[in-house]
Amino acid sequence: MKSVVIISTVTFLLIFGGIAVLALQLAQHSPSDDIDDPQDRAASQRLLLNVEAERDRLQREREHLAGFKQSQAAREVVMDKVHAQLVEVVGKIDQKQDAYLDEQDTAASKLAKMYEAMKPAKAATILAAMDMEVTLAILARMKERAAAKILSYMDAGHAARLSTRLSRQEGA
Repeated sequence: MKSVVIISTVTFLLIFGGIAVLALQLAQHSPSDDIDDPQDRAASQRLLLNVEAERDRLQREREHLAGFKQSQAAREVVMDKVHAQLVEVVGKIDQKQDAYLDEQDTAASKLAKMYEAMKPAKAATILAAMDMEVTLAILARMKERAAAKILSYMDAGHAARLSTRLSRQEGA
């Protein structure tokens, strides 16, 4: 048992003695000695200047990006307003187009009734002189029997073209 205590004491003294020796050596060679070196001091100064320059550059870049974000947000607001205006204009155009088509349909229906009431020979002469699209719109709204009588009084070539176009409209 005495030998264990002696061995433990000797081991303890050796370990802590080694630590004490290392601590003295480290104390003699401190980092403050390295800073006193003029080359290290100049390198440290350059490093600090570079870090400051980089920090300033990053700050300017942040400010530039913040300005860019603000201008982008302003552009988006303007674009949203323009988009809303365009949607409104398109809606108005659609309404006007629908109204125009309704007027055209009403007018063609009135003309169809009027030409149905006329004698077929007289109606054929007038319709043959009209624009083909208008004639088609009128004939399409007439009763088949009245339209057939009118077509029978027209030139055969013109009546054939009208009949072909009418058949395409009905197929669509």
